[in-house]
Amino acid sequence: MSTSPQRWSIATVYPDMTRFLASVATMKTNRMAMSTVAGLAALTLGLAGCGGSDSGTDETQNSPAASESAQASPAGGDEQSEDTDNVKDDKNESSQDASGEGLTADADLSKESPSISAEDAIKTAEEEVGNGIVHGIELDWDDKEEAWQYDVSILDGATDHDVEIDADSGQIVEHEQDSTDDKEEPIDLNDPMTVDDALKLAQEKASGKLVGWKLEYDDSMLEYQFDFSDGGEETEITVDTDTRRVTVDDA
Repeated sequence: MSTSPQRWSIATVYPDMTRFLASVATMKTNRMAMSTVAGLAALTLGLAGCGGSDSGTDETQNSPAASESAQASPAGGDEQSEDTDNVKDDKNESSQDASGEGLTADADLSKESPSISAEDAIKTAEEEVGNGIVHGIELDWDDKEEAWQYDVSILDGATDHDVEIDADSGQIVEHEQDSTDDKEEPIDLNDPMTVDDALKLAQEKASGKLVGWKLEYDDSMLEYQFDFSDGGEETEITVDTDTRRVTVDDA
């Protein structure tokens, strides 16, 4: 009797091995499934967080406080713009004042006065020259400089000084000096007669706008001279400060 060779297998030698391997495969499959679930859960939480952030932003933008703030912002911007414009205007005004712009070329000196008074102009000239006798002052329009200017004359020894001063800024425009043998007497803007008192007398004899005036000695007589312009016609009026005599000289 012949017998066939017996075939061996793991299942024959180790009956429980098959069940063990099946169990191991099942465990691996479960771990992979759990990892996948964990990954999906993490992704879901992340998306939920982003959605919450967007929702919070939308809620903030749609809130009443945010709406009021958004409506108030343009008004605040307008106020800032107005403040900036006001500052610019103030600066512009300051620049105009600093530049000495005041009376126009066609100003009437009987109705308008420059920023610098005649007394201030004399004081400026005296500070420039030093010691001396103030023997004349004149105010008129300078075509070259295109400005109203005072011309103050001061005699210091044998030197006669001519100091030109801008009537609106008070700055010295020019200082000329000449040698002289002349003798001069000091003028006084208040004694024996003020500019305003002399002007009233002059206006009784002339009409039109006052375009210039001066005070100086002429032949030992202290006189005011006023220049009027009326429709292109020039009239010069002289007022003697001692006698109050008024003289008309048609130019």
